[in-house]
Amino acid sequence: MITIRNAEPTDYEMVKMLEDSIFLIHQQARPDYFNSQAWYTKEEFEELLMLPTPISFVAVCDEQIVGICFGKIEQTSGNSFCKGRKIAVIEDLFTLPKYRGRGIASSLIKKAREQAVAENAETLELCVWDFNTDALHLYEKLGMQVQYYRMEERLNDRMNTSEPPVK
Repeated sequence: MITIRNAEPTDYEMVKMLEDSIFLIHQQARPDYFNSQAWYTKEEFEELLMLPTPISFVAVCDEQIVGICFGKIEQTSGNSFCKGRKIAVIEDLFTLPKYRGRGIASSLIKKAREQAVAENAETLELCVWDFNTDALHLYEKLGMQVQYYRMEERLNDRMNTSEPPVK
């Protein structure tokens, strides 16, 4: 049976293992963007848990953490173009591959959504990399929509080809 609960400081070692797994997937897909190693410290984890309104849930099966959902609820300041808003942001969501397909990620997102609603957040938001097609499909299935696209052009790649420079 899988249980969703709030993360606790004593969860750090198991959470670090999942955070390392997230990082490895991203680093392998985009070595041009991510460092060769990441250090997720106990202090960073404890700081997350001490935020005024953290999103900090773990999925537990047989006393092992098999999924995580971390983020925060924050008030954006707004500017001359955009309104200030209260938003819930999921920064890390991961389920161990062995446990995928059991609704764990959906349950973690549901828990984050419930907390966001309770805190009067206007939206539940997250970023997902284009290479992460499984996550994209999950988020769409759960009713999330694209808010905006952030595009890039890899300039260093162009320098290593015979393509003429842009004028």
